[in-house]
Amino acid sequence: MNEIWHNIQIIFEQKELVEKSKEVISTTNPELGDMPTTTNRIIKYLNSKNRYELEELGVVDRTKTILYMKKELTKKKLIVQLEEKC
Repeated sequence: MNEIWHNIQIIFEQKELVEKSKEVISTTNPELGDMPTTTNRIIKYLNSKNRYELEELGVVDRTKTILYMKKELTKKKLIVQLEEKC
């Protein structure tokens, strides 16, 4: 009986985690929107510019800016994976 009760508790904990995950998905998806498409375009644009053109645009550090943009892409991928698992 104790083993069954332990398994039931695990099931309820997992159900709570799934519900919390769905809440995160529902709030994060609208925030990210179409960001992956836009982010990829921006990264390509930044890579096509030379140092002087970037200075005119106000981009001080191309690498840092691109890494920030890729972080947003990673966030979107994680949300999609979480959505698939839920």
